[in-house]
Order: sequence, then structure tokens, then C-alpha cells
Amino acid sequence: MQGRPGAVNASALRWRQARSAAVPGASSMRWRKLILVFSVGSMALVLLSLNVKFMMDAAQKLSASGTTSLGGELDRGALDDLAIRPQENLNTGSDNKEASLKDSVNDNSSDSWIQKDDEIDNSGLKSRHSGGLRGSTTTTTTTKTTSAKSNSFPPFPVSTKDSELFGSDREQALEMCERTLWHTLKTTTVVLPNDETFIFTGDIDDLWLRDSAAQIHPLLVPWASGGKALVAQDPALERIVSGLIRRSAFYIRHDPYANAFRIDDTYTFSKRQKQLGRHDFISTWNYELDSACYFLRMLWFFWKAVPHNPVLKILEVKQAVDIMVDLWIAEQDHEANSYPKGPLFDCLNCNKPYRYPELTRSGKGPRTARTGMTWSGFRPSDDACVYGYLVPANMFAVVVLKYVAEMAPVLWAEHGGSALALKAERLAKEIDEGIKTHAIVEHKEFGRIYAFEVNGMPGVAKRELLMDDANVPNLISAPYLGYEVDPQVYANTRRFILSEQNPTYRKGSNDDTGEIEGFGSPHMAHNIRDNIWPMAIAVQALTSSDEAEKVLLVQKLMQSTGGTGWMHESFDVHSPKRFTRKWFCWADALFAELVMSLTSACPKRPLSYNVLRVTDPNFPPS
Repeated sequence: MQGRPGAVNASALRWRQARSAAVPGASSMRWRKLILVFSVGSMALVLLSLNVKFMMDAAQKLSASGTTSLGGELDRGALDDLAIRPQENLNTGSDNKEASLKDSVNDNSSDSWIQKDDEIDNSGLKSRHSGGLRGSTTTTTTTKTTSAKSNSFPPFPVSTKDSELFGSDREQALEMCERTLWHTLKTTTVVLPNDETFIFTGDIDDLWLRDSAAQIHPLLVPWASGGKALVAQDPALERIVSGLIRRSAFYIRHDPYANAFRIDDTYTFSKRQKQLGRHDFISTWNYELDSACYFLRMLWFFWKAVPHNPVLKILEVKQAVDIMVDLWIAEQDHEANSYPKGPLFDCLNCNKPYRYPELTRSGKGPRTARTGMTWSGFRPSDDACVYGYLVPANMFAVVVLKYVAEMAPVLWAEHGGSALALKAERLAKEIDEGIKTHAIVEHKEFGRIYAFEVNGMPGVAKRELLMDDANVPNLISAPYLGYEVDPQVYANTRRFILSEQNPTYRKGSNDDTGEIEGFGSPHMAHNIRDNIWPMAIAVQALTSSDEAEKVLLVQKLMQSTGGTGWMHESFDVHSPKRFTRKWFCWADALFAELVMSLTSACPKRPLSYNVLRVTDPNFPPS
């Protein structure tokens, strides 16, 4: 592995597209719009009475038919109908073909590895404490009028008043929340010139599109202390996240199939690495559907928090969205060797079907049939998919495509935003229909549940994988991500996931945690056979409306750090002092978000945090 990233190398600039091209304003069209409004006005008045009568008749017919919406509020009682069962020790391990620090197993270690050079302290923001119930479905900003459907924030986590259930663990929970919330900024964030930010994942000094967006997500949640997202309360945080959006858009524009990137293009790749699609900025070229989902979620949450930030109208950001929507459409028909085309697909690996040498069938991957869902080569664990349609990633795609349909007409009206919105909305419907048709299967014990992966093939060739993986998106995280699940199917699926029927489920006992249960991932099973992932426990809590359960799971997480005080990638259910990845900020961020959903006392006021390294002379913003 390379050392810690420093300032961006000047040679990186030759790869960049023009970044300062803001979307032009629409002032030249205002007078024409006013004339059009007056011209249409009289006609609208004539039609109004007819429209009202038609709508009333239609409403009466709908009421008489007894038709109800499939969307809306989740049946939280059904979601919490859990049946926890004991588990045999099942070996779900598989050899990991990518050797990295992700594969290392650690015993108890100190936090002396935290790098503190070039730290920037930010404090002094006045307290705006809010002690009321913070609902997670309240938007904090408004935008100019648009016909696009407005999306609500996900129904989970359920944000409550300060929990009185922590007891003697309260101070430890708050202290740990504070540290894990700012861990990404303190140890993995580099503020670059050109209004960019590079955030690496922890003990691997590369930026994953998924990890980096997840690491800063607690800064975007609308129910944070103070009554609105932290990025809307602190200009430096706003600059950090807007810089990450800009940098991520550049990476997607550079190669939309890649999932992890380097800070510059100075690394020398081996011949084998080049065969795996790696070059210049590209650290790994594993096509993972969820990578861009995280980018689009970050974009939408940021827009809701600070709707007038200039990065939202940077042309390269809009191009990144265009690219991913077109790529997902092409990958609906992966079996037919479909690939995205157009002037934006000018990368070295573009204009040909995606092939990764370590996938089956000469890099094409397992056989699939067209379903409406979109194909993914790899899971968020970076493991290859067993079957081509990763269901939780497709659920996530449905959510963020609806976000695109809402944002596009507002942000990019003069650059084809309305057409993009229609395209995204249509794709979301096709994927969702594919999930409902092909990804709900009958389980002999739990009834109808969501499959983890399917191939969409007909008849005897049909295959599905029944399990869940700790990495998010996973099935248990669906309502946290905002997917409108079938409440009964999700409740059944949740009971399956937290039972011995899920191959990744583990239950055990040790001196640190006492009895503990959860689920892990095949990704680490070759190192720690009976592994549980802290992020799986965190997401179990984030998708619960039972405050007592959430507090209990926070306590289990605090007890499972192996004495380090940090979240890890995975730990041994029999001894948390055996764990993988001592420095893994994605899991830290999930822990912080969980505690923040239970109390307004984290983060402390005034906000105080450090940034690892700054090479932008204009940071922090005045």
C-alpha cells in the first residue's frame, strides 16, 4: 500500500475536465415566460371548472373502489416482529482474490496510528440546541417551483428525544459518538485546491465512492442537533462536502465503472493491475452499482440542506448524473453485451461491454436474463456477485433515481434537466417492477421474503441467493435507505436475516460483550470464520423503532471494540479483540449517526473538529 496522501500532484490536472463551467442562468427567458403566463391565463380560467368537476368525479370513483396506495408509512409493528434464533457455526468463507489491508486480522491495538499533522481546528459556533422530537421526514429547505415530485427523507432512523435508557453508559456513548463523528475529518480528509476534497477510507489511502459519501453522511442528516443538517450550520463543513461532491463527479466522469480512486496519477501499476482496469487515478475497477447510488444520495441530501451551493450547478456534476443513469439503463441488458454510448463516455475503458478478468465467462459474469433491474459485477463488500442482480443495490437505485427525477428539473433546467428527470423516473419504475416480479421468493419457514441476489432466468435456470451481507446496501437497510418495502415481506426478511437460516448470522458469548448476535459477510470469513460486522449491528438499530432495542445495540457496539474505542470492519463473535481493520471510518460514521438519532447531545456545542490536511489556501471559508 502507498503511504498517506499528501497534496495533489500537478500532473493530475491534465486529466481534468473544465470544472468551473456553471450552468447558465435563465434571466434572458424571464420576459418570454411572463408573456406566456398571461397568454395562457385566460384559457386556464375557462378550463378550471371542467377540471374541478372531472377531479371530483374521479375521486369519488377511486373512493368507491377501495383503492389504496402501496406507499406511505411503514408498518413499524411488522418491522419489529423479530424472531432471534440460535445459530450453528456455518463456514461461509470464500477466498479473497484481492490482497489488501482489508484482509488483515488485528489483535487489540492502540489508537497511536491516528495521524495529526496539518490539523485544522474549528470551534466557536454558538449552540442552537433543540430538545424536541426531530422527525426524519421534515425537509429543512425550499427550492423554486417545479413540477417534479418531492421526495421525503427516509422513514428510518426514527429520531427521538434524548433517550433516558442509556443509564450509566450515557457518557461513554456521547464521548464515543463525538469521536466517531469527527474521525473521518480528523484522520482521512484532505481539503484540496480547486474547491475539492479527497476522503480516503481509513487504513487504505484510497477514496471509495461509496465509503467517502457514507463517511460524511452524518453531516447531512436533517435531524441533527440544532434542528438542521450540520453542513447547513457550519461553512467549513459545507465546503468539505461540496468539495467531495465535485471530486466524486470528476472520478465518475473519468471512469463510471471504477469504484475506488487515488488522490493523483503518480502511482505505477503493474501489468496485472492494468489488466484489471487500473490506471492513473483508478485504484480498483470493480463495477459496483451502489457506488453511484451513494454519490446521488449525497447530492440529494446536500441539496436539501444547502440548496443554493454553487457546486450543485457545476456542469461536471450534472454530467456525472447523466453518465450513471445511461450506464444503468445499458446494464439492464448486460447479457446482450449492452454498454452506454455517447460523447460523455470517452474514458479509456469505455465504448465496449464491461469485462472484469476475475469474473466468470471470460469476465462477463454469471448468466442473467432481462428483468428491469440493472446488473452489478460486485457487491459493496467488493466481492463478486454470485448472480447478476444484487437486489439491495437495485432497491437503493430506485430511491436515488427518484432523487434525480426531483433534482434535475430544478438544478439543470437549461441543460436537459426535464428529459433527465423523465428518464430517471422511468428507469426507477422498471427496476422496482423487476424487484417485485423477480426478487420476492417463498421461504418454507418465513414466507415471502426478499432474495439477496437473483439471475432473473426462467424455469429451471432460475437462481436466487437467500442471505444478507453486512455491507450496506443490504436487505435489512432497505427502509433506512428510503426504499418503499412491502411491510410484510420486509418483516419476514428481517426475521430471516436475524436467524440461523441466514448463512452469515452468528451468535456467541465472550467476556467483553456477554451474549451477542448479528451477521457478517463472506468477505472476511476466510480470516475470521465466525465474524459479525459492527455496521450490521448499527443498521439493525437504525431500522428499528424500538428505542430500547436501539440503546441495547449501542451498548453492544461499545463493548465490541476490542478495547480500542473504535468501530472495526468485523470482529470474532468469540473474542472482539480479534478484528479486521483497526481504522475503518465508514463503520464509525454509522455508529455516530445511530447515537445522534437517540440524543441531541451529540455533537457538542460549539462544534469542534480537526481536519487532517489542508492544501487549499482559502480554507476555512470566511
